[in-house]
Amino acid sequence: MSRLLWTLKLQERFFGRARWDPSQITDEWFRAHFEYAADVVQQWIGSALDVRTAHLLNFGCGDGITDLALVLRFGATAIHGVDIRREYAKLPRIAREQLGMQRIPSALSFETISPGAPLASRHQGIDGIMSWSTFEHVQRDQLLPILRDLYTCLRPGGVFFLQIEPLFYSPYGSHLRRYDDVPWHHLQVGEEALWQIVKNHEGPIDASEVDFGFADFGVDGYKRFVFKEYQALNRLNADELVDLVELAGFTVERQERRKVDLNPPPELLAQYPEELLRNNEVLLLLRKPQEQSMARSV
Repeated sequence: MSRLLWTLKLQERFFGRARWDPSQITDEWFRAHFEYAADVVQQWIGSALDVRTAHLLNFGCGDGITDLALVLRFGATAIHGVDIRREYAKLPRIAREQLGMQRIPSALSFETISPGAPLASRHQGIDGIMSWSTFEHVQRDQLLPILRDLYTCLRPGGVFFLQIEPLFYSPYGSHLRRYDDVPWHHLQVGEEALWQIVKNHEGPIDASEVDFGFADFGVDGYKRFVFKEYQALNRLNADELVDLVELAGFTVERQERRKVDLNPPPELLAQYPEELLRNNEVLLLLRKPQEQSMARSV
């Protein structure tokens, strides 16, 4: 147990959990992840296990806001978040500014990992794993190894809630809607033209799209950051994702593919299936079988 976690547990033992006040929320990014994202995670993973007693792992935890919400709003008692960036280090400040909390709950712990680094050697017997809009950022050659590693982290019968939004071929699958609101534009123009649109953008960004890392980069630096993220997208679609999770050994207990109510341009329909273009989000509830079996080989 880290010294910080030990200190938090000691404080809670003597003083109780820090008070929090949702009426203080002013940031739309925080609100979306504290309310909407947490609601969806609870609806899906909470339908398969009790988060109040489960040991949970969040793969791609980001700033940890959704983890915090699961603890405060739904009573989760053990969530370990992992990410390749340290955005979660901002959580104590964010919780203080948005909820008036003087300290984050001891139920939360976080870890920085290297891309593709295995977790199973350190995390075993996990009851539930969650991943929110993360797997579209994983390099193609790392997808199956990571899924197999997460499979190993779970106890037999454990569950994995995996969500991706937006999927690459959907209207805003570039993740650049902050700067370019033309649907499917990334499938219609070249990379250089797309960069010029982002680079030349002026004016405010939708508040719900401005994360807490924006200030670290500045206006121009953030444009470069999100464009590099666009270039690195793995372009995964829902069918490919389902094939991969099954190849890793999971059974799909439930899935939902959400579509946009937009009509793709005719020129794109000549190149891609309409289902692919309109499928904006995929949500999967996966389970590791009680009777463990070797995942199928590639």
